[in-house]
Amino acid sequence: MNDQATSTIHTHVTSTGMVMVPAELKDDVEQFHYAPARRAGDFVFLSGIVASNRQSAPMDAQSFSNELRHVFEMMKQLLGACQARMDDVVELQMFHVFDSDRLALDKEGQLAAIARVRDEFFPAPYPACVELAVADLNPDGGLVEIKATAFAPLSAQGKI
Repeated sequence: MNDQATSTIHTHVTSTGMVMVPAELKDDVEQFHYAPARRAGDFVFLSGIVASNRQSAPMDAQSFSNELRHVFEMMKQLLGACQARMDDVVELQMFHVFDSDRLALDKEGQLAAIARVRDEFFPAPYPACVELAVADLNPDGGLVEIKATAFAPLSAQGKI
């Protein structure tokens, strides 16, 4: 994970829990008005994090896998800031741009790469998952957006 991904996370207390904003997403949050991570009671909701290729040349399988690892590492960091872990994730939602000219993989190759990297972070039993095809993602060059919901009871952590 790069140095940006290990940056400070700012906590904002809300009436239902807290919102977490990593320093690297501060400008994005200010522009698009969303919470990257939000704890509401025993649930943690992560907004979609996009694996993207900002270059015009197609990304190879290894670079795509590294970009996916960055996404999952960011998820892990946000969950930790919300007093949750990757194994608390109960659902993943993935939004794929298949046949992008920014990725040198077909649909089958893209799904296989994602499955391999996802298994590095989520061993069995796996979270529920839905995977949808979309026409485009923000930012330009977006290849897959991954969002998550975790159930991490604070009472089980002695926080109540």
